[in-house]
Amino acid sequence: MRRSFVVSGLVGLALGAGVYWGAGAVAARIPILVRGGIGVALVFAILLLISLAEMPVMLFGLRQMARSASTPRGMLIGTYTIFVVFASVYASVFVLLTAEFALGLTLAALCVARFASGAWIK
Repeated sequence: MRRSFVVSGLVGLALGAGVYWGAGAVAARIPILVRGGIGVALVFAILLLISLAEMPVMLFGLRQMARSASTPRGMLIGTYTIFVVFASVYASVFVLLTAEFALGLTLAALCVARFASGAWIK
């Protein structure tokens, strides 16, 4: 991976941590909307599926952007940063709905998988 992808991925990880931390702070102050094992499991499964299904599609798009001569480098780097951050958005939605921080961290950990997948962008 090029240094610019590593730096933007690390920025994405830091932003993702900030987004998740902010959602955790807000979730402690609002009422829980989804309670019970089945409801929490269903919300978790839906958000996990969306997050996992999005990864190959985005990687394909990022690879096409990287191969295109007309794509500005800044746009590619910015899109990759947003790609890395976005797993924390799913985790934040989950935490705001359920106040289940342990499962939310599982969803947020997909930021690391997205960061590592940047190796396939050439």
